[in-house]
Amino acid sequence: MTRVSGSAKLLFFAMGSALAVWGAAQGSSGPNIAAQLPGDSISARSPSDLEAERPRQLETAPAPELDLEDDREPMVGDRQLSGALALDTATLRDGKYEVPLSDHTVAVLTLDPSVQKAAESVLVRAKAPVGAVVVMATDGRILALAGRRTEPTTVERAFDVPVTVWAPAASVFKIVTASALVSAGLEADTSTCFHGGVRSVEPSHLTDNPARDRQCETLTYAVSRSQNAMIAKLAHRHLDPDTLTEFAASFGFYDAPVFALDVEANRAQIPTDALEFARVSAGFWSTELSPLGGALVANVIATRGKRVTPRIVDQIRLESGRTRAVVSEPAERAIDEGVAAEVARMMVATTERGTAYRGFHDPAGKKFFDSDVAGKTGSLSRAEPTYLGYSWFVGFAPADEPAVSVAVLLGNPQRWHMKAHTAARLVLSELL
Repeated sequence: MTRVSGSAKLLFFAMGSALAVWGAAQGSSGPNIAAQLPGDSISARSPSDLEAERPRQLETAPAPELDLEDDREPMVGDRQLSGALALDTATLRDGKYEVPLSDHTVAVLTLDPSVQKAAESVLVRAKAPVGAVVVMATDGRILALAGRRTEPTTVERAFDVPVTVWAPAASVFKIVTASALVSAGLEADTSTCFHGGVRSVEPSHLTDNPARDRQCETLTYAVSRSQNAMIAKLAHRHLDPDTLTEFAASFGFYDAPVFALDVEANRAQIPTDALEFARVSAGFWSTELSPLGGALVANVIATRGKRVTPRIVDQIRLESGRTRAVVSEPAERAIDEGVAAEVARMMVATTERGTAYRGFHDPAGKKFFDSDVAGKTGSLSRAEPTYLGYSWFVGFAPADEPAVSVAVLLGNPQRWHMKAHTAARLVLSELL
């Protein structure tokens, strides 16, 4: 396995043009980012607000001095082990991955070998130049952390990929906007009339026009079908930049979770210009997520509004032969429970009849799973310096009693082999 550390030098700027960051612009110019698919698609524009930069080097602090022998109480969270884990040294023993902390002390990881194997196999099948899968129990335990890239050389277990911010959040950000809208008083069945908005949001989409707004649908439809014009109009009407910024913070867009691995913080800049604000609300520009960050966004809804701290250490086997348990840190309230429940309904519709339908139903329309899965897709592509199509799926399962949250992010070539919602279903098959 590959060490997640600054010294490993395994970050995306080493991947050359295949992983040049989607917003690598100088001044006002930028890459030509073209729409990928109706529903989740976003038309070509230059990111005007988000700072253009390559993914930043993850700096790992020296391994701390730890008093691990005090096994009278469980360790709450694994942040004390930051800088001490080298995932490339992990070995499988008695059905658990283990990482040595010293000559006689071992960290036993939370990774589930069968789920980890399924995630790694899916990335191979997807044949994407770069991709990541994260599966997390709703209490924060990481069950799978898989990353793969093929350029400039193939790295089958690139553990920096799932914890690095290298893609736009795209329509995944609609989860944040929908939560803010429900908090503002809207419901899943609130109806809005609209026109267009499949690939762009223009000024005409923000105001009512009875002559053109001939289709009326619910907020559930807007989220599950990723209808940009509807989300943009509703955000323009009911939200403001401060409110959306507050909700983005609640979902973890401004600070990285602190646990045993070094993780980049998700990023969001919410503009004050009315049209640009509406566009960002619908998932246009100015927001970026790591795959782990995507799983944490979905997990806020899965836990009915709570924000957890991830952990990857299950217990520590001490030199004395005893073990010290590691337990999850207490979750914190991020959004209202009722708000999360309403958004969860919309996310179930995404897999039942929305943009992820084909990933979770066979050609005859039969569901692959007996239980419902909640999800949100996102799709965006860049044309320069080389084409890369970003395909997102974040969600949780089972929808009625969530046990796991999942995030899949694939950076596909033009002739793609798999979309993220299909990859997520294949991984969830190991659990469901």
